[in-house]
Amino acid sequence: MIIGGKVGSSDPTNAAYLHKIEALIVELGLNERVIWTGYTPADEVSANLLAADVCVLPYRDGASFRRGSFMAALAHGCAIVSTTPRVPVPELRDGENVLLVPPDDAEALAGAVARLAENADLRRRLREGAAALAQHFTWERIATQTLALYQTLLDSNEEHLCSAS
Repeated sequence: MIIGGKVGSSDPTNAAYLHKIEALIVELGLNERVIWTGYTPADEVSANLLAADVCVLPYRDGASFRRGSFMAALAHGCAIVSTTPRVPVPELRDGENVLLVPPDDAEALAGAVARLAENADLRRRLREGAAALAQHFTWERIATQTLALYQTLLDSNEEHLCSAS
């Protein structure tokens, strides 16, 4: 199942890549097995992510917290297979909260998906790890951290004003 629109607007090569994927699906006789949801309401996207056994998100430049699709998969506690970031992201721990494979390595990607298909314990561990990591990005936590930062700045400013007088 491919959730969402077929072509993103951030990369002009997306349309050519889409045609390549659609041709490959036909060539391999997978038309009846591949489901494209197209754009769907948020509750349907959520239901599809919650129902997924594995979420596969290969990016050329690797997994990142700046990607909405990756963040949505984390928030839904998905067992995620993605690509190794170009710049290390210490919070992403291979085998704990994500399975990472090299970018542009279809065999490694397929191997990781097969590994998850065969290993329920690994899927569970990745789901739990993704859900735990997602807690770092809740609005409540962001608000608490922002408030703490402002309080630190306020306290620092008050100390500076007191020492200046």
